Amino acid sequence: MPDFDSVEPLSNLGLSDYHCHCDYSVDATGTIDEYCESALRRGLAEICFTTHWDTNPAGGGEDNLIKVAGQLLRAIPDNLAPYVDDVLRAKGVFSPRGLSVVLGLEFGWFPGCEESAARLKERYPIEYFLCGIHELDSRCFSCEHCYPKCFPHYTVEQVVEKYVGEVEAAARSGLFDCIAHLDYIRKYGEKYYGPRLNELLFARLADRAFPALMAGGTALEVNTSAIRRGFGDNFPRATIINAARRAGVDVRYLGSDAHAPAQVGYDFDAAVSLVAPWSEAWCED
Repeated sequence: MPDFDSVEPLSNLGLSDYHCHCDYSVDATGTIDEYCESALRRGLAEICFTTHWDTNPAGGGEDNLIKVAGQLLRAIPDNLAPYVDDVLRAKGVFSPRGLSVVLGLEFGWFPGCEESAARLKERYPIEYFLCGIHELDSRCFSCEHCYPKCFPHYTVEQVVEKYVGEVEAAARSGLFDCIAHLDYIRKYGEKYYGPRLNELLFARLADRAFPALMAGGTALEVNTSAIRRGFGDNFPRATIINAARRAGVDVRYLGSDAHAPAQVGYDFDAAVSLVAPWSEAWCED
C-alpha cells in the first residue's frame, strides 16, 4: 500500500490532475483507487487517468503492451476494455466523496496512426485524449536506456526539425485534446546535445507548432514531472508556455505525469499560476 501519510494537501484546493498513469501502464505502480485516494488527500477536485497506449508496429513491440491484473497483454483494442471499465467503476465510487474521475488515454504518436486513433475514440468513451510523442523514426528517445540508440542518428538541427515535425502533425490532426510535455525531447536531449537544443527548439516550436496547435484546436499541458526529475522548470519550460499563450495557444491542463500514487498533484501549488490566465507568471518575460 502507498504511504498516504507522505501526501500533503495542496494550498490551492480544487485543482485537477490530467495526466496520471496507474498500474495498467507497464512503467507505473498503484491501482486506480490508490491514485484516487491520493488525489483526495491532495485536495484535488478531479483526476484524469491517462494510461499509456503505444501501438507503433515498427517500434519493435517492446512497449506495445498494457498491464491487466499484473499480466502483460498486447496493446490491442480488446485489451483496453478492463482499464476502461475500472475507470468508469471508480467514477461511481469516488464521485460521492467529492472527486471527479475522468477516463483518459495517452496515445503514443507515430506517423500513420491517425486511423487507429480515431477508431479507438469511436469504440470507447474516452473523455480526454492526450498525445504523447516519445519516438523519432520509431526510435524511442524518452527512456534512459533508449535515447543513446536514437540521438546519434541526428544532429541537433535534425533532431529538432524531426521532433517539431511530429508535434506539428499530431496537433494538426485534430484528434487530440492536448499534446503532452511539449518539449519532452529535452528530457535527455538537453544532456546529449547541450543548450543549443533548447535555443532551436524554442524557435521551431514558435514557428511551426504553435500555429498547428491553434489550427487543430489542440491544447497544451503544464507537466510537473520535470521538476520531480530534477529539472529547474516544467515540461514545457515557462518561456515556451509564455510564448504559446501570447500566440493564442490554449494552455489549459495541469499534469503530474504520476507513475505512483504519491506523485499525484506533484508541485501543483507552484505550477498552477502557469495555467491561470490572471497570473503574471505567463505575462511578458
